[in-house]
Amino acid sequence: MHRPLMLLVPFMLSAGAAAHAADQKAVVVSTGSEQAIKLGKTVISRPFGAELVDRLAVIGSYPVDGARLHLIRGNGGSACPARYAVIVTRAGQEPRISQSFGTCSTAARPQLRRGVFTVAMPAVAGGPLVQYRYANGRMQPIAAALTQGAGTIAAAAPAVSACKSANALDPAGQTRALDAFERDWPKDWRRTGKLKRVTLGPGEMRRVVTDLACMASWPIGERRVPELATPLFRSQRHRAAAFAALESIQRDPDTDANLKAVARSFSAEMRYRIALDPPL
Repeated sequence: MHRPLMLLVPFMLSAGAAAHAADQKAVVVSTGSEQAIKLGKTVISRPFGAELVDRLAVIGSYPVDGARLHLIRGNGGSACPARYAVIVTRAGQEPRISQSFGTCSTAARPQLRRGVFTVAMPAVAGGPLVQYRYANGRMQPIAAALTQGAGTIAAAAPAVSACKSANALDPAGQTRALDAFERDWPKDWRRTGKLKRVTLGPGEMRRVVTDLACMASWPIGERRVPELATPLFRSQRHRAAAFAALESIQRDPDTDANLKAVARSFSAEMRYRIALDPPL
């Protein structure tokens, strides 16, 4: 059975719901044909973006530096049985989702020690353990090799963007992904006037424009995606934040070259469209 391609566009949330999520337990819930993570009244769908995930699981929750980290696992197919991400919640702030990380191993070992949160797991095809540490809102690979009772901890490879190039998906896969993307695009985002009532935090905006830029780079999305995105980028309330999010992707040193390139191209396309049809 075909597994749905999970995209980065989050379930639409109210600002009030996000403000109370820090003290809530993370649980897996069903949202139609997919699973999502629920934190109190806040529902986060598709936490792994465009990466293939069949099932979600909450591994545990850990208090770190005034925040709570919820480690989640996404179970996929044989090519990558498991990937991981951390949802960070703080009182009064919207939840933030880290970039996915891991070696595709299902044997992750989380640890909270002296306020430092780490996750260790076997490397691909055996070998020493690989360790990631939470710092500055990210799960970062530990560069230096070190030894623990479980064995040697080796350096991990930098995280790779979930954005798939056109060559990485066959035309049928692109069509399925883009059809699902358009189907799930919120109705209030399809008209500039209705976007006045929509609240988008910086994390949500970055995830949205990442998806848009990625899919606009596919041949099938060259026209469809910019047309879908035009109301958002014409919106007086959101256009500055949308372009700023694309700029932040290009400046981020942890963003891979492919995603930086598609963000740059999509930003130029949207600026051209807005110049042709400027906001009222």
